[in-house]
Amino acid sequence: MDDTLKARLRAQIAAIEAKNPTLVLSGHITPGSTCKGPCGNEGTCSSKTNRSTTEDEGSCEAPDERGERLRAFRKIERLCNVREQASEQLRRRLVRDGFSEAATEAAIVRALGCGLVDDARFAEVLVRCRLAAGKGMQGIERELSSLGIEPSSVSGWPDEFSTGEESEIERALALLEHKPPRAKNQRDAAYRRLAQKGFSASIATTAARLWSESAQVGPCPTDW
Repeated sequence: MDDTLKARLRAQIAAIEAKNPTLVLSGHITPGSTCKGPCGNEGTCSSKTNRSTTEDEGSCEAPDERGERLRAFRKIERLCNVREQASEQLRRRLVRDGFSEAATEAAIVRALGCGLVDDARFAEVLVRCRLAAGKGMQGIERELSSLGIEPSSVSGWPDEFSTGEESEIERALALLEHKPPRAKNQRDAAYRRLAQKGFSASIATTAARLWSESAQVGPCPTDW
């Protein structure tokens, strides 16, 4: 093809594009042009193909919206790689970090859908960790509720994690033995510590009484 013919074709293409800049010779919308997708929202179409996720296929939302949503999801990935996270924890964190509510919700829904986030799994881990740390069942219930997780939704709750009042008292006593409170009124100090650790008032009262009585009596002489 000689230079004259090439120049003529370039001129024709330029003329067509000048009349309708949203179209190329193939008839497809050019990258950067606006369209209205099935959702009815105008946005910018991308020219990329073979996307790694089905989430973006056929999407007509603006690139900055897709970008924010992806950044929010990547943030969730990083946080979950450190430790288990509850969806409500992540929601608060993302909003605090400046992500929009729409991007936050979309990222959380995606994380829940792929199993990256699982509130039931998180709750079981939290319960076992708190019990191992000597925290009371009542305090654990409050913590779960603050994260939007109903304690009764935890598999095996509460029987699998506690054998009843006697078990709670034993754990409360073990906590006091491990780190005895230092105060003139030992019984009151023991009660306050147990209450702070999430033990119920009745458990804290009983355990504080038993522990203070034991502390006052002291160990039996070894030369009896």
